[in-house]
Amino acid sequence: MRNFIFAAAAFTAMISAAQAGQVWLTMDYVRPYKLERPAHNVIIGNPAIADVSVQDASNLLLYGKAPGLTNIYVMDADGEVIENMIVRVRTNSTDMLTYYRGPARTTYNCTTNCEATITVGDDQTVFDSVSTQVAQKFGQAQTAAKTSEGGE
Repeated sequence: MRNFIFAAAAFTAMISAAQAGQVWLTMDYVRPYKLERPAHNVIIGNPAIADVSVQDASNLLLYGKAPGLTNIYVMDADGEVIENMIVRVRTNSTDMLTYYRGPARTTYNCTTNCEATITVGDDQTVFDSVSTQVAQKFGQAQTAAKTSEGGE
């Protein structure tokens, strides 16, 4: 009897795993996703790892925010589950470098030169420093754009 219960539990787990689709995303990239039926609600397990932009009732844009594993439930108007996606987000490892120094982590984008980049989970001081630099560059770009509009 004990073997029968174990077999039934294993079979149920296999069915549940089959019903949950698996989606791979790359950090900082968007991937379109088409639903079989119109959706009413979208629930993200961990929005720090992945995000969703709803284009219409049947089309989603999935966005990888940080490396990790989460899930996304999509439900219809009656509350029935349309999708239970297991979402795995990976880095674009060919251009990214993660440096650990004790508990502190810094992520670098090494497309041409290795430069610190903002990544969820990095050391707060590096995160703040890069955020400040990005804000300064954005301000400079806005000022340049206003100057060129006024000069023409």
